[in-house]
Amino acid sequence: MQRNLPSMNMLRAFEAAARWESVTLAAQELHVTQSAVSHQIKALEAWLGVALVQRNGRRLGLTAEGSAYLPSLSSAFDLVAQATARIARHTRRNTLSVNSMASLSAQWLIPRLAAFCAEVPDVDVQLSTTVNAFDFDPAAFDVSIRCMYDIERAELLRRDKWQDVQIEAFLPESLTPLCSPQLAHGAMPLHTPGDLCQHTLLVSRSTPLFWQDWLAAAGEPQLRPANTLTFDHTHLAVQAAIQGMGVALGNRHQLRDVLDGGLLVRPFPALEIDLKNVYWIRPPHAAQNPQALAFCRWLEDCGGVDGVAVAG
Repeated sequence: MQRNLPSMNMLRAFEAAARWESVTLAAQELHVTQSAVSHQIKALEAWLGVALVQRNGRRLGLTAEGSAYLPSLSSAFDLVAQATARIARHTRRNTLSVNSMASLSAQWLIPRLAAFCAEVPDVDVQLSTTVNAFDFDPAAFDVSIRCMYDIERAELLRRDKWQDVQIEAFLPESLTPLCSPQLAHGAMPLHTPGDLCQHTLLVSRSTPLFWQDWLAAAGEPQLRPANTLTFDHTHLAVQAAIQGMGVALGNRHQLRDVLDGGLLVRPFPALEIDLKNVYWIRPPHAAQNPQALAFCRWLEDCGGVDGVAVAG
């Protein structure tokens, strides 16, 4: 339904002048001239076809119509002001921008993020994911999360944009083969690393050499699998392993929930390679940000749940 209303400027001018009983005070409240207030009131009277005010010297009086109109108009403005304040309070909520790698976000961060939101309910987390591991400006986010070698961490801290950036490890990366229970104990069971020659290896383009590293550490550098399937990201290879499509390499610390739930098993639990650590990265602008500090402390608490030691 279309509302037949006079302009907001007319209404505000009359309501302020009638409330103050003064054109001068209304002009000061609205930050306009006295003549502008008077002009808007006259325009409103012309629009309504009735007189609203009476001018007795410097004092502004109201006609019967003006006195009847003012309470409803003031109440309407109060309702608008209250609704506006509620919206403004909502839009002023604290925000925390977090950037993380896609696989780490899917496997580890997102399943735990609800716990942080419950612990710090007045913060809206803005999570973005990236495939770009190191070529980024840390100041673009409040907190970034990356998995890296110690030498990569040292290299980052030598860059100009990384001066005074804080980087702390909170989760180790211990890579081990993972597969479904049905595959591990099926027709071609996995008893030794050499048994992988009968199975499909699930490979991630983001970590293409990890299988070579693990096979070399397991004493099978020349092993040739029955087949390979390649995915863009580690979390996709892990999902394929859950579906029984083959054997993936995964970080048991990141996949603790999946392993505890029995969706995946470690056929060779004693054979792991520790290549990297997962770090939180906090730029100088967030060094005293309460939300960023709370998030980094929470990451450290989550990373230490199973009592693993993280090398800094």
